[in-house]
Amino acid sequence: QALQQFKGDAPPVVLDIINTIEGGPPVDVSSVRSMYEHVAKSAATIFDDSLSADSYLNVLYMPSTFPRSERSRQSRDSLDSQFSSANSYLEDGPRSNLDSVRYAECIHYLQEYARPQMLAFMFRHGHYAEACSLFFPSSEPTAEGETSLSSVPRSDPLTTDYGTIDDLCDLCLGYGAMSVLEDTILAITQSPTYHDTTVIQYMNTVLTRICNYCEMHRHYNYLYNFLVLKGDHVASGLCCIQLFMNSMSQEESLKHLGHAKTHFEEALSVRDRTIEATKLVSRTARNKSASEKLTREMIMKFSTRVSYQMDVVKVLNSVDGPQWKTSLFGNPTDPETLRRRCMVVETLAEKHFDLAFRMLHEFDLPVVDVYAGVAASLAERKKGGQLTEFLKNIRGTIEDDEWDQVLGAAINVYANKHKERPDRLIDMLISNHRKVLACVVCGRLKSAFQIASRSGSVADVQYVAHQALHANALPVLDMCKQWLAQYM
Repeated sequence: QALQQFKGDAPPVVLDIINTIEGGPPVDVSSVRSMYEHVAKSAATIFDDSLSADSYLNVLYMPSTFPRSERSRQSRDSLDSQFSSANSYLEDGPRSNLDSVRYAECIHYLQEYARPQMLAFMFRHGHYAEACSLFFPSSEPTAEGETSLSSVPRSDPLTTDYGTIDDLCDLCLGYGAMSVLEDTILAITQSPTYHDTTVIQYMNTVLTRICNYCEMHRHYNYLYNFLVLKGDHVASGLCCIQLFMNSMSQEESLKHLGHAKTHFEEALSVRDRTIEATKLVSRTARNKSASEKLTREMIMKFSTRVSYQMDVVKVLNSVDGPQWKTSLFGNPTDPETLRRRCMVVETLAEKHFDLAFRMLHEFDLPVVDVYAGVAASLAERKKGGQLTEFLKNIRGTIEDDEWDQVLGAAINVYANKHKERPDRLIDMLISNHRKVLACVVCGRLKSAFQIASRSGSVADVQYVAHQALHANALPVLDMCKQWLAQYM
């Protein structure tokens, strides 16, 4: 009635009314009733409209119907209940101090005069599901008889009188109610009446907007749940890869990778089932989602790489910690991705050569660089037995010149770091030129001359003579000069 008399802008007044209603504690109905009964008894003897002074004072004196001890206990109970409600707010979310009648009255005012404030009000009082349902079409009319989402035509179909989908997501996140939003959408999409084309299209648009929100704010766990609701297997698989990158334990990362594998396989299965339908209704590239732009071959590649990643995690990630350090995913042109992949394969090659060998070719990694890195690493740690086993594994898989490069990496470590002469490794070299270089590095100048002279390489003998001069190895220098005098 007051609002009908009011000629100005109603929303500020409505918000004042609601703030007042929200501000007070719940009414103690039994106390009010006992006060009313007392007033009724006191005023029963008065026949005229105005109370006499005595009657008026009598009415003001309102003795409690229960003794003082009982009254103090009740006030203590109300204090306790206030504290317990505060504790439960911290544990479970907000507990409304509005009873259903006052809450409904507030909603009536908001619905009538201040819809943009209604969403936050509902969340403040813990009515999450009711708040979420404001954004979804319902066949059932609400208490106010509203079925449409927006009373005003708008350019964005997802903007309602109550706010945007982003506003809803902000509040769901703030109040920890994302699961309520998921349940609301799930209930609609699994409803037996969910076959209206317009509703399906609207729900897909809503899900796309929610997914964009979660991705933009990097809430990947929520993003995954909504992608699954949307039925986008490719995007769900890619999101699982991101969740793997964020994992901090082997168990968690294997769970996410397992989900990714399942989603990619399901995506391939769906592609195969719908391939004929796609031929009939061809969509232009512009209208395709990111998932639809991925070819069958690309999805298969992701699936294969997820399998490799699971093998790597099982072998290398036994200790809890950031799992991205052994990630095989990334942009192949990015130097950091290449470095990480090479490091993972080098580590694997020591004890799991077959897996490392397959991954070398799957990721098109520089084979010789990786093998040389493994050989140098084993030599540095003086793992002679493992080095021999590793060399045996790679012997038939690379060219002679590449073989010599790998051996050279190990020989240099033994000679320069350990000051040892790895004669066995030098003997395994194929190129005489490489043998000469290796002997010089190890200080075996006489052996270097013998190999160079037997192979008849003038350049190698000259190189040995130069090194002998610097090392002041005069006998070797004389031999080199004599040999060179004969051949030049």
